[in-house]
Amino acid sequence: MSPPIRESDRLALKYIYGSVVHYRPGDKLSQRTLEDFELVLMIEGTAIYHLGSLGHKAPPGSIIIARPGFQETYTWDPNSPTRHAYVHFDVESFPLDWPPLESWPILIENSDPVIAPMFRHLLGRIASHGETAWPILSAWPEESLFMECLLGILLKPPSNQALSVAHRLPEQVHASLNFMRSILETNPYHALQLGELSNRAGVTEKHLCRLFQKALGHAPMETFRLLKLQLAMALLGRSNLAIKEIADRCGFENPLYFTRCFTRVYGKSPSETRQSLLKQEPPPPNPLPSDIAPRIFW
Repeated sequence: MSPPIRESDRLALKYIYGSVVHYRPGDKLSQRTLEDFELVLMIEGTAIYHLGSLGHKAPPGSIIIARPGFQETYTWDPNSPTRHAYVHFDVESFPLDWPPLESWPILIENSDPVIAPMFRHLLGRIASHGETAWPILSAWPEESLFMECLLGILLKPPSNQALSVAHRLPEQVHASLNFMRSILETNPYHALQLGELSNRAGVTEKHLCRLFQKALGHAPMETFRLLKLQLAMALLGRSNLAIKEIADRCGFENPLYFTRCFTRVYGKSPSETRQSLLKQEPPPPNPLPSDIAPRIFW
């Protein structure tokens, strides 16, 4: 019987190894009892992961998190070849704030998009150890840190509250914001009208105003003006453009009007704000979420 896994501030691995394997249509992996941990990333084909009497459908892109003591078997896709990446590892210590093993998910069908490239990188690191060690009897500290990040993403996914605002916006608002940003990128002096936005969004002007007010707290045309000022704030801190050039870049013909608008929203003039940013002082609060900001070009 293996000794219990202790808790610490970091994940520490005893060893790690892995690779990519292919199976022919209809192949089956005989039942086995795992003696360590295994992550499986489905790349091609759909497998059925059998754990005891339960079957879990694992399509491409899904992750299986198997633990010591699991009595498992796989049935590979009967209609097409199956390809998956796997990593076996054993653990010396777990981070203190990780959930208990019994609460870990068995299959994650829609894993974070970053997991697949992280998996590829990890297999590359494993391969760099050389072909003589299989399994690698002693994982390097870098592998422990990397696996801590990878498992941490799988075990503690962001809540809905932590998701970006852009991912939670109504489609009509999202489409309107994309159009506003495209205007700022290509023709910031375009005289945007509410009717133009509502036609593109496929809703009435009144309904679009309600959607914007509920999602962002501002009407559509006010949001467009705030996007211009949000872009100006970024250019003040991340470019050497003159105030007049920033006003022009953000669609304000009159620099004095630009300064009045900016000061009314942020409480400081553009010049005062730039001086504060140069001193590494934090920028004033923005009325709009940062993840809907226009891209910077100059």
